[in-house]
Amino acid sequence: MIKRLLFCFCYLFVLLFLLSPAVWADEKKEAETLPDVYQDLLNSLPPSILERVPEGTLSNQTDDVGNAVGEMSSFSYLLQTVLSLVGLRLGDCLKLLCSVVGILILSSICRTFCASLKKPELARAFSFMITLIITVTIFATGFGTIESTVSYFGTLNAFTSASVPLMGSLYIMGGNAAAAVATSAGLSLFMTVLEEIVGQSIVPFCGICLALALIGACEGGPRLGGLLTSLKKNYTLMLSFFMMLLLAMLGSQTILGASKDTLAMRSAKFAAGSMIPVVGGSVAELLRSVSASVGYMRSAVGICGVLLLLLLMLPTLVELLLARATWQICSFFAEILGCDGEKRLLDEFASINGYLIAAVAICSSVLFLTFTLFTHCATALA
Repeated sequence: MIKRLLFCFCYLFVLLFLLSPAVWADEKKEAETLPDVYQDLLNSLPPSILERVPEGTLSNQTDDVGNAVGEMSSFSYLLQTVLSLVGLRLGDCLKLLCSVVGILILSSICRTFCASLKKPELARAFSFMITLIITVTIFATGFGTIESTVSYFGTLNAFTSASVPLMGSLYIMGGNAAAAVATSAGLSLFMTVLEEIVGQSIVPFCGICLALALIGACEGGPRLGGLLTSLKKNYTLMLSFFMMLLLAMLGSQTILGASKDTLAMRSAKFAAGSMIPVVGGSVAELLRSVSASVGYMRSAVGICGVLLLLLLMLPTLVELLLARATWQICSFFAEILGCDGEKRLLDEFASINGYLIAAVAICSSVLFLTFTLFTHCATALA
């Protein structure tokens, strides 16, 4: 009876030893192919972004994505992308600059003419008319930048929604179950804040600021610069506070979850190695091989996510920066021509664009940090 048990044990041991290389090969082959949810991440991006990325980015093979990431992270590629985005929007900004400067020159001429007639009422009427014309110009051209910002937040929300299952599946493949739960919960909360607070408040915020700026630009009207400054600072402070809480929660819970998973996996490997010394060592080597493959896959996907997010943010960021620079140049010409009311209006709208830039950067930082943590967290199988 004892001999039969020993024979069965030896036969089982040899069978496991012979099958372990085949299992390793199958796991390695499977790990080279990205999960299907990676395509969902790409589908959440606008077609204009997908046209700019290398062909390897659209593949589901880890090596192709890794090579594409190397190409996308080069300085020449990023510089070419930025220059192309600037070139696409520079013409519209120059047209806007010429239009507003022409209106300001007309306003200066009318002011001089009315001053020669010594009729201040007529001068105020002309000033009010020019202010309305500039306001219409701002609504016709400047409101497009606000719409682009709102559209960016919607796309960012869709990109985050597609990132949750992708990160979760790759965390699970590496044995990081607790980190997967923490990241999914944090990103779900981020999507709620982004959609319900930022997305719903950005248009009313810009509308209130523009209305107060229009009231303050009229001659003889109340000076509302202090109220405007306080409103914009408090809005930015609110966004910073929410994103700071999200960053702290994501960073701490993800790192703690990854450490907990690593400790649990090491305890399991130690127990396996102690109970079955030879087979336990083979299992440990198998897990190390799988961990290296999953780690490379996570690094490729994480860096690719950071670069895709950068490409997603660049069009909106470049548009806002160029618009802000255009309004600041127009304000400079208004000061030279003596159009004080128009200068205040243009300064306020340039300031609104500056706060929109801050909102885009603050909200994007959460997803940037999430992909960075995803890339640098060690796999529990290692």
